[in-house]
Amino acid sequence: MALKLTSLLLQASVPHTADVVPVNFYVYATPDAVATVIAAGYFNNARSKLQVNDVIEALCVATGVADRITMIVLTVPTSGNVTVAINTDASGA
Repeated sequence: MALKLTSLLLQASVPHTADVVPVNFYVYATPDAVATVIAAGYFNNARSKLQVNDVIEALCVATGVADRITMIVLTVPTSGNVTVAINTDASGA
């Protein structure tokens, strides 16, 4: 399936200071499988909303046996595919 832009909801944006680019936190629910959601290009229709390092908390397969993932936006090019990655443990942890 395709991204339902109305299901990608901004929950927070931090920090709120002029000297730092804010990071946006989104929630998203979809009947799509995890493999579909993390594929390059899935979030292309959200290009105007997303920026690098934004966080998306997603509930995939929301109409069945759901799977929850957290993604970080890796690239938002002006042309080409928006890419995301499933967040794993921090490298310094």
